[in-house]
Amino acid sequence: MGLLEKAGKKKDDSQPKKAAAKASKKTAAPKPAKAVKKAKPAKEKRVRQPKERKDRTPRTMPDGYKLAGKAARFAKRLVDFIATYGAFLGVLGAFAMVDGDFTYLWLGALAMMFLNLVFLPMKTNRTVGMFLTRTRYVNSNGNHPFFLHQILSNLTSLYIMLSLVMIGVGAAEEGGANWTIVTIGILLALVVVTDYVVTKLRAANGETQNMYDAMFGCWFVVAEKSAEEASSSGWMKRLESLGDWGEKKGWSGTADDEEAESDA
Repeated sequence: MGLLEKAGKKKDDSQPKKAAAKASKKTAAPKPAKAVKKAKPAKEKRVRQPKERKDRTPRTMPDGYKLAGKAARFAKRLVDFIATYGAFLGVLGAFAMVDGDFTYLWLGALAMMFLNLVFLPMKTNRTVGMFLTRTRYVNSNGNHPFFLHQILSNLTSLYIMLSLVMIGVGAAEEGGANWTIVTIGILLALVVVTDYVVTKLRAANGETQNMYDAMFGCWFVVAEKSAEEASSSGWMKRLESLGDWGEKKGWSGTADDEEAESDA
């Protein structure tokens, strides 16, 4: 029994030593706390000041110009139609009635269309009809509008012809209507109808602008013959001379002159 008691005492003696060792570990010096980062000051939000809306000044026809009369408008449309599409329609009629090679005639007709639709508006800001009636377009600043205005204005007749042809051809195809062609024809016709409606609505308000005039903010006015035009030479001089002939025919009068004549 003496041996057993000694062994028990040794176990009892070892337990407090282990407990003391564990306690010493637990009571070890604590780790230094991390320094707390200083809070950044909150940025002040900039208050956006409301932008002052600038009052839009209405676009009006500049002083020193007079609106072209009805005779000038009609003559301009007629001459531009003939100059632009006359050769094309002539070749188209001959092509429908006569068999033959029309390649050069087609090229010539397309060249005439390009001349009055694109080249003259880009080069001179006028068309053959405007040279004949001595008229021009002017914006609120007294300058020529962007040349694209002239091109779009002269495409109305082409839209009408293309829409009629495409609707007729698309609806008459064998095996049923070709709705793709018909739809394109209808869309072209809608452009013409929209231009007509806008023109009528503006006319009811006393304006003489069509859809394209309103889009580009310009007016169709009588152009006085300037010193530069008088001293021009070559093909420009020939175009300017058309205005002298148109003036003799009474195609370059203003709207005010026509009203004065009607009141007299």
